[in-house]
Amino acid sequence: KGELPPLSENLKKQAKAISMSLSEAGKYNAVLGETGETAEESSGSILEWSETVEDAGDTAADSAEKQKEAQQKDLKAYQGIDEMLELYCQNVELQSEKKTVDTVLEVPKTLDGFEDFFEFRDRVSGKHYAFPKEGAAISEKTADMLGVKVGDTAELKKGDTIVKVKISVIVENYVRHYLYLTTETYESLFHETPNYNQLLLRYQDTSKDYEDALGEKIMKYDSVAAISFTSDLIGQIDDMLRSLDIVIVVLIVSAGLLAFVVLYNLNNINITERQRELATLKVLGFYDGEVASYVYRENIVLTLFGIIAGMGIGNFLHHYVIQTVEVDMMMFGRNVFFRSYFYSGLITLAFALFVNGMMFYRLRKIDMIESLKSVE
Repeated sequence: KGELPPLSENLKKQAKAISMSLSEAGKYNAVLGETGETAEESSGSILEWSETVEDAGDTAADSAEKQKEAQQKDLKAYQGIDEMLELYCQNVELQSEKKTVDTVLEVPKTLDGFEDFFEFRDRVSGKHYAFPKEGAAISEKTADMLGVKVGDTAELKKGDTIVKVKISVIVENYVRHYLYLTTETYESLFHETPNYNQLLLRYQDTSKDYEDALGEKIMKYDSVAAISFTSDLIGQIDDMLRSLDIVIVVLIVSAGLLAFVVLYNLNNINITERQRELATLKVLGFYDGEVASYVYRENIVLTLFGIIAGMGIGNFLHHYVIQTVEVDMMMFGRNVFFRSYFYSGLITLAFALFVNGMMFYRLRKIDMIESLKSVE
């Protein structure tokens, strides 16, 4: 069976971050969260994102900027805060001839320290990418839905403005759709300076007490309207995936029972149709164990061939099913781990051996005289 690792396994750093967003009305909102890697798969990039803080600030731009600087200075001095990254975050639309996708635009103020928060990686090859100086980096699911590849262009719509942007990197990501631009690229496309409205904070202490204390401090800022934790998002996704565990268990048990029924019936029919042959072997002096091994060898060889063929066909079906059940906002893991092949083969082989054990008593009860007297 294919496996999707828990989101917690995709966390590269157990760090926390806070981001501050300045809304269009000049207000702020705040969001706290644990820095985690969101694998952007295709060009395979793992983004680490955390808490997002949106502030609801003053009407005057200067006053809002001073307020942000004061908050950043205060937070930087807070015990445990390792690093900060200021970003511009905006909901946009990416359009192609195939589809329109609602996307989150992320523009870092500086690339210094960016890799401490984000990591762009190719899902298949594991190759790491630098932040593209020209063009955009987009998440794999986004590229698949748009039907674009590296080197293609897509239309980026922000408000009433539509511009063309070149796809330079496709990165690994599993939740939501993301588009990354440098400040220089953003300014050349929209002819304006990005209004940096997010601040990511990275910290090592992930305990609830530390988060609560940090959250209380941030909420003391008059401009902060709300705080949310990335750890809450991680928990929600883990809960969702955990609810699928019962479905997976039912599928595994059903597949195992089906394998048992098929193997049992095949062995039963095989013994019934070859009863005279097996009785002849007994007449010639073969012991029960020797007669059984004569039948078992065939069953084991056929089972091994079935396991090998099933691995290839199962891998194809896994990719088909995963892509069929995916929703637009989420991409499931495409990888099938070696342990999945190992356990599926082991379970099938165990059922085959169990059926062979049951058939041994059937072989012992073959009546040599009656079997040889029977007319075929």
